[in-house]
Amino acid sequence: MLEIAPHSVLSRTTIIERIKLRISDPKSLVITPLPAKPDPFDHDSIDLRLGSYFLIPQSPPAPFLDPTDANSSRHSHMKVHKPFGTFLVIPAHQTVLGATLEFIKLPNDVSGQILTKSSVARTFLLIETAPWVHPLYRGCLTLEIANVSNTPQLLYPGVHIGQLILIANDKPANDAESLSGAYVGPIEPESPA
Repeated sequence: MLEIAPHSVLSRTTIIERIKLRISDPKSLVITPLPAKPDPFDHDSIDLRLGSYFLIPQSPPAPFLDPTDANSSRHSHMKVHKPFGTFLVIPAHQTVLGATLEFIKLPNDVSGQILTKSSVARTFLLIETAPWVHPLYRGCLTLEIANVSNTPQLLYPGVHIGQLILIANDKPANDAESLSGAYVGPIEPESPA
């Protein structure tokens, strides 16, 4: 396996090498399920698809959101499932929480950044208001999807919506510390903890 310089972006070759490692290897990377076609790998990133579960803000909204109340944000969303082949309409200037279809396990020496695919961003749909992914993260990534256009947009589960860029860290993360965060192992979008 190639040694990577700290703070460098992992290339397609390195990403594929890391995916092929045994899951018990601390350097292993898991991204599953990987689509067979089209090829999800770019030179320096991997495409991620939109899952089929969404959290839609309640309408009418609550009079306020209290960040100190653990239940405040959970009661302000309605969970919706959209099977493949169907779509969800996001009105103009509205938001929804979605998640990646892919489950991700980052190794202890890699961080990630999720970015909106440029073809999606050019329709004024954004997914990454919280783009950073910490080392040792496990789960599907919650996407803060915002339609900042003047037109309603359709969200299709399974569409390539984001790209994950992986960055080598100069020092591996401590396993015990990193696996105790608020968002460990989600498989659907999560409201704020």
